[in-house]
Amino acid sequence: MGEHNEKTDAMTPYHDIFLPIFGLGCAVALMASLVAGWKSGCLWPGALLLIGVAAVWASMFIGSDLGYRAWQAIPNPPEEAFSDASVMGALVFGWFPSGVFCLTIFAVVRVIKLIIRWANPTPAGSGNPATPKPIETGNPYQQPNS
Repeated sequence: MGEHNEKTDAMTPYHDIFLPIFGLGCAVALMASLVAGWKSGCLWPGALLLIGVAAVWASMFIGSDLGYRAWQAIPNPPEEAFSDASVMGALVFGWFPSGVFCLTIFAVVRVIKLIIRWANPTPAGSGNPATPKPIETGNPYQQPNS
């Protein structure tokens, strides 16, 4: 049960290429999903989520393709290097894990935002403190103070 095969435990050229590319795609998706979760509305958050999903999906496909090519290019590659069906799997089905990753981050950020809003409610009569009240200048054409 506890046997480890050194041949399978070692990093392959596939992993050396795939992991940095996939990590970069995940980092882009993480930032896009964080911003999408914090922004209000639908247009910008939706666009940022699409960017995040596309980043993970593309990095999964490109990293897998380049990883298998690098693994197959070594002298005497093992048979596992030629079992590159995961490249097509990433291309066809990669949107699903990408979407789950981005939507999970988006949902967590939205929940945190709701908790912050619930913990720090704005007073009902405060209005918008950023708009100053008009100052009476004696101008007969000035709008009346509200």
